[in-house]
Amino acid sequence: MLGYPYHYRDIRTDLIMNEAFNIISKEDLYMNSGIQIAQYNTIFQLLAEKNSKQNLLSIADKFLLMPDFFTFLLTGKKIAEYTIASTTGLIAPHNRNWNWKLIDLFGLSGNIFPEIVESGTFIANLSRNIAAKCALDENIPVYASAGHDTASAVVSVPAGNTSWAFLSSGTWSIIGVVTNKPIITTDAMNYNFSNEGGIQGTTRFLKNIIGLWALQECKRFWATGENDFSYEHLTELAFNYGNANAWIDLNDNRFLKPGDMPLKVLSFLKETNQAAVDNIGFIVRVILESLAFNYKTTIHQLEKVTNTKIDVLHAVGGGIQNELLNQITADAIGRRVVAGPVEGTLIGNCGVVAVASGAVNNLNEWKKIISQSFTLKEYAPVNESYFKDNEKYYRTILKC
Repeated sequence: MLGYPYHYRDIRTDLIMNEAFNIISKEDLYMNSGIQIAQYNTIFQLLAEKNSKQNLLSIADKFLLMPDFFTFLLTGKKIAEYTIASTTGLIAPHNRNWNWKLIDLFGLSGNIFPEIVESGTFIANLSRNIAAKCALDENIPVYASAGHDTASAVVSVPAGNTSWAFLSSGTWSIIGVVTNKPIITTDAMNYNFSNEGGIQGTTRFLKNIIGLWALQECKRFWATGENDFSYEHLTELAFNYGNANAWIDLNDNRFLKPGDMPLKVLSFLKETNQAAVDNIGFIVRVILESLAFNYKTTIHQLEKVTNTKIDVLHAVGGGIQNELLNQITADAIGRRVVAGPVEGTLIGNCGVVAVASGAVNNLNEWKKIISQSFTLKEYAPVNESYFKDNEKYYRTILKC
């Protein structure tokens, strides 16, 4: 390892996008990659590294994304698994390989980019060194699972034959649909949708939304004082407060970074001439309702771009433990929400390897196993009118 990894929220990419757009326009970058434009994308991380005083790329053999780094530690093999590689902004989405045109345009050495493999590919057996240290059999096979956590999470969705969308609910909220090919259009670009790799040749057409990170940061800040509350208690305070009638734009840059998140929430409300109540239950409710409104908008955009009616939203991940959020999400989108399983990424990861190794015949069989193994909970709309009546005001505040 030549250096420690940077966190994607690091400040080194704060201004880097403007430099990138001097090399290629924002529109051309999207049309060549199909990936939403966000400052934490790997393409901007690499450009920031290239500009640094100690440019490690100039002496590197290969650059590895985090899931691929763990594969390297287990096997000694340097590969790039497609689902995680697809998020870099440096993939040609129609042929599922590196976009050598973009790589050359940004002055990056093609030699540092590893061979791309699909999810489920056998990589190698566990290295002898690790096997010996752990007293394990040397013949343990290591497969490339879906390295991107959302790609694995989608594998855990026990969806039936209805038209469905997925929501991976956690620090980030990732909401989208599975398609057979990328959708790279002007509408998709304007709505900032991403075409990320899925398993078995599919594409996850989705949007990244700052999710429960804002609530997590509020909890952390309150815990430094006298209010070290559990998430359950914070949710109870929000439930008891009732409708917030005030909302924030969670995609505003101020909410991306750590800090005094309650103050950031109240500041946004004041700046947009909304009620700003310095009350924990109110602030939590504002965050949850803002998320639900964002889901509502995204579902409508998905239906427009894909020309498909979505009947049900399947939610997986740790965020589904917040039952208030699940219910107001159903209210906001006006359709059923099916929540479960909680550990979606872990379970989907197991599924990819189970199918690849032959332990399970195919993906459909895996989804049947999931539906029979975990308790799913359904939420139907009960207060849809609240979000319908306030949608125009919400859109005015967010200018969307």
